[in-house]
Amino acid sequence: METTIYRLGRAGRRMAYLLMAGAILIWGFALWTLKNTLHISLRNLGPSLQELGQRLVGAQGAAPVTPEEAVPAAVMLVLVLIVPLLIWNLLEELNASFVVEASGITFRSLGIELHIPWEEIVALRPVEEEAEDRLDELVLRNAHLSSIRNPLVRFLHRQAYGGRRLPLYGGLEKREELIAQIRAHLAPEAAAPAEGGQVPGAA
Repeated sequence: METTIYRLGRAGRRMAYLLMAGAILIWGFALWTLKNTLHISLRNLGPSLQELGQRLVGAQGAAPVTPEEAVPAAVMLVLVLIVPLLIWNLLEELNASFVVEASGITFRSLGIELHIPWEEIVALRPVEEEAEDRLDELVLRNAHLSSIRNPLVRFLHRQAYGGRRLPLYGGLEKREELIAQIRAHLAPEAAAPAEGGQVPGAA
């Protein structure tokens, strides 16, 4: 029997690319605004950063950083740090694939291969029922991230979904078929739709 590999469909990929383009624009805007707010010169980057360091530590003779500079700079710095994590999440989604097997479900993406046995799945539950592209997730009994060898990739995957969650993206092609196959393999209590409240063992 031929194994079906479930990936993002055309509409899902298009939406992910649009979100990524928006995220890159926001990141570029934040970086440029941060540079201008703190008066960092790209032509004289070294001396410019040295001068900024002196201002931040309150060195003698250096003009202190004003609240008008500090507040927008702090906001832009947060965006500069956070947006790359969002971009990674979108890249992981774009490259994600799911394979249903007799022993469990296998998730693959950028440097990630997670095989989750069926008995390790506590629940299949919706995350965003009202969204245009409904998002569901598998809640796992234990974290299965030790198989991700690269520590940076392991960290990025964990920050996106945690150690005991596996997303079933809304833009997956033949998504309902995948959900039906998963339900067929799960124990009745795990396959039943959640009706609010905490899933046992999912904290």
